[in-house]
Amino acid sequence: MAITVHKNTKEKELIDKVEPVLINLGFSCRDIEVVSGRSAIVRIIIDVSKESTSENKNESGISVDDCATVHRVLNPMFDVWDPLPGAYTLEVSSPGEKPALRELSHFKEAIGEKIKFQTLEAVELPEPSKPRKNWEGELLEVKDDGLFSVKDHAGQEHTLKIEEVKNVTWLREWTA
Repeated sequence: MAITVHKNTKEKELIDKVEPVLINLGFSCRDIEVVSGRSAIVRIIIDVSKESTSENKNESGISVDDCATVHRVLNPMFDVWDPLPGAYTLEVSSPGEKPALRELSHFKEAIGEKIKFQTLEAVELPEPSKPRKNWEGELLEVKDDGLFSVKDHAGQEHTLKIEEVKNVTWLREWTA
């Protein structure tokens, strides 16, 4: 079983269905997010596949045409799967400037960089600090067992499990 950030049952189900299709098209699944509500959204974030040699692969990133291609392929599948009750919008997008980190490999890409994340439960910290769920800091290390270390704004190092994280954003800094 792959080590990933926490995903709800619906998101896990969709990742299992969508990921093989994306791989076949020459892309990877960066993340899938299901936003329930009156204006429900299924957001699929695609990325360039490192393993693929497909003609769809764009070394410089994901293009609007790539997103449109994936949407055209997935849309009829979603009509059959009907993942949410009622109406929803299917979105396909690139990772953008601040991509989500979902899998162990995504975390490894971001070592040495700043990340922002939220844990499922508040993490107890030594006094005088209070427990917290919201974090920002430098990703120092990622181990194959899913443990990762981060240095917070106060210079304190913390070790957490990827599975205990709800969402993570890589706060990439671009250089010219």
